[in-house]
Amino acid sequence: MTPQESAQVGSRRLKIVRFIVLGFGILLGLRVVQVQVFEHDQWLARANGQWSREVTIEPERGNIYDRQGRPLAVSVTTTAVGVAKKLMGDDPRLLTDLAMVLERPEAEVRQAIAASSSKHVVLARDVVLKAEQRARLRRWSAITMDDYCKRYYPTDGMAASLVGFYRQDPDAARSAGLEASLEKYLAGKPGLAKEIQTARAGEKLGRIILEQAVHGRNLVLTLDSDVQQICEQHLEEAVKTTGAMSGSVLVMDPTNGDVLGAASFPMMATRNGSHEDGAVWNNRNFTTTFEPGSLFKVFSGAALLHSGTIDTTTVLDCDNNSGSPFRINNDKNHDYGRLNFAGALSVSSNVFFAKAAMRMKDEKLYTELSSLGFGERTAYPYQAQPRGSLRKPEKWNGADKPCIAIGQGVSATAVQLGAALCAVANGGTLYAPRCVKEIRSREGGAIEEVQPVAVRRVMAPPLAETLRAAMARVVHEGTGKLTQLDWINSGGKTGTAQKSRDGHGYTAGAYMSSFGGMAPINDPRLVILVVLDEPDWAHHYASQSAVPLYRAVLEDIRRCTNLLSDVPGGRTGVVARRDTLQLVEVPDVLYLRGGHADQRLASAGLRCRGGNRDGVVVGQMPAAGSHCEPGTTVTVTIAGRTADSQPGLAPDQCPDFTGKSNREIRSLAARLNLPVIINGVGYASAQDILPGGPRPSGPVTITMEPTWN
Repeated sequence: MTPQESAQVGSRRLKIVRFIVLGFGILLGLRVVQVQVFEHDQWLARANGQWSREVTIEPERGNIYDRQGRPLAVSVTTTAVGVAKKLMGDDPRLLTDLAMVLERPEAEVRQAIAASSSKHVVLARDVVLKAEQRARLRRWSAITMDDYCKRYYPTDGMAASLVGFYRQDPDAARSAGLEASLEKYLAGKPGLAKEIQTARAGEKLGRIILEQAVHGRNLVLTLDSDVQQICEQHLEEAVKTTGAMSGSVLVMDPTNGDVLGAASFPMMATRNGSHEDGAVWNNRNFTTTFEPGSLFKVFSGAALLHSGTIDTTTVLDCDNNSGSPFRINNDKNHDYGRLNFAGALSVSSNVFFAKAAMRMKDEKLYTELSSLGFGERTAYPYQAQPRGSLRKPEKWNGADKPCIAIGQGVSATAVQLGAALCAVANGGTLYAPRCVKEIRSREGGAIEEVQPVAVRRVMAPPLAETLRAAMARVVHEGTGKLTQLDWINSGGKTGTAQKSRDGHGYTAGAYMSSFGGMAPINDPRLVILVVLDEPDWAHHYASQSAVPLYRAVLEDIRRCTNLLSDVPGGRTGVVARRDTLQLVEVPDVLYLRGGHADQRLASAGLRCRGGNRDGVVVGQMPAAGSHCEPGTTVTVTIAGRTADSQPGLAPDQCPDFTGKSNREIRSLAARLNLPVIINGVGYASAQDILPGGPRPSGPVTITMEPTWN
């Protein structure tokens, strides 16, 4: 090949190479345009997925308080502390920090990690960590801290079937009672954050908040803890005394429909452990219907009087052989002779009400009873409330109308009966049973006061007054005589109803015994309804079982609360006025151990209640600085263990002041002969010398925050 030919071949090859390079350049440019323009969002999302991830910010669940501000359910953030074995490394200080925070020997922590076959070992759950302890653990990429919202119930088993429970499971949240039905207020709304990671495993650059979490609201219930405790105590005693299967006690304020107490049996003594009988979580006041028997005569009597079918002067022959429809007889076949309305209610004559009902049009009787709320659910926010049974007239047979008039063939819940009794007590207004009194923010400020709801006016005041007078006569001379007390005039009506089971008709020897009363009868402040399910034969009459229970509850409400304290009387003294007592200041026991809190409260002349003593106080009611009567019970909420590095502190080490109040810091510093400089007020959030570090020759500077973190 000549030099000229060789040059031509080289030129052609160079052109081919240039063409190939140009082609690759064009393809690369097109690919860049495709990636940067057309597939930009896709690749950006992929990159973000490698270096960041979206995480949910859990909201804080709202707390539940009774009407006096005493906590019934509170949320505390607890932490599960674990370790990823692969990231541990060989630095012995990691185990030292874990042992110090978890208050466990270092050898025990090492053994727990080595004994587990899992790559991630959870060393402790439900730990309450101080800010300094969190900072200490965050230094290690191998240590994990997963926060959970732990629900605590300071009153333990008291009101458990009413308040219910809330548990945060890995798969779903489980709840019951008011915890479930008030979820829209308590739950809040989760937030969203982007967590930035690096190429190094376990190393994070922090998080960017995309959407703040909205915390749940605090709720103040109409419930009074003292009334609830009284109801539960006496209900349990009555069930045992009468041999009943179950029962309930309901206390309401007739002026606004407030539910002050709602006890139900079976009940639980404590929430700890498991409960074989699932019925302990069902509050029978709201979930169980029953035929009320003669107690219902108050309402059928209201219908008869309101419709004009009878008046107070109407007299009927109440003997059993006097033509009673469908062979309805008086109890024990009593012949009562001629009675008016008040007399018939006093002795609970079935014949009178059966005869009177037959004079009334079917549709009118149904309309009158429906207006009192029977056959419809109440507005009280308790799940699974039944409507009760009040069939429409077209479904009645011949005997249904007189049977309904005496409280058989119709069923209702205790709260339906209680609301109807409140209408009689307050002069004729049917109120929706009220559960929530106030909605508050997480900071404690009132957002909304929940007003009572008047559903409708069901009778005129004169008719309500007539019914109350007849109920007073029941107590003075009729079936409720055992409720008489020398310090108050009460009124009410007994109910002893045959019980049917599973649609097989009435069962011999099975009765529902009840008493619905109001006190004082001339100006009712309380409506109390007690029900006992199948008491034994010796107590199956309401006068033998329900009436003594009503009386015991009423007496203790007078003795232990201020709801009836100004009612004059001889056997129970009037509660002393607050301004005549020497009040004491409630000490600050937050973040003390349970035993120390007991001692501090006792030294102030106060009592302590709530939880076991193995933990730290994370809530107290009344709050520190409040003034109350000597002997008042302070309810504390005690969460899981929190580490305190003072035990085993060497003389040459700096103590841990974080989380302590000004007074506690100075007390500890004085014992250790260590000077301190305190900046701010509240609780210690940081200190310039790390706990466990070398003891300084000069003072330790401590930074305070208004609230404990």
